[in-house]
Amino acid sequence: MAKITITIEDLANGNVSVKAEPNFETMMKMDVSGHGLTSAHGYAILALNSIRNESKNKDPRNRILVPSVRRH
Repeated sequence: MAKITITIEDLANGNVSVKAEPNFETMMKMDVSGHGLTSAHGYAILALNSIRNESKNKDPRNRILVPSVRRH
């Protein structure tokens, strides 16, 4: 069983910080060393790759929408 924590944080300069524990490099080292990765590792790697790919997308038509929270 594995637990991977992904933290996404707004920075003061308008950028976003994404950190994972364990990080991507550590998960890849685990895989190379023969330590079996779990489904949680797979989902985390997919999420981190998706975030990285989207961060490279400079097309303004593909903006990430931030949902608003309404309180009743």
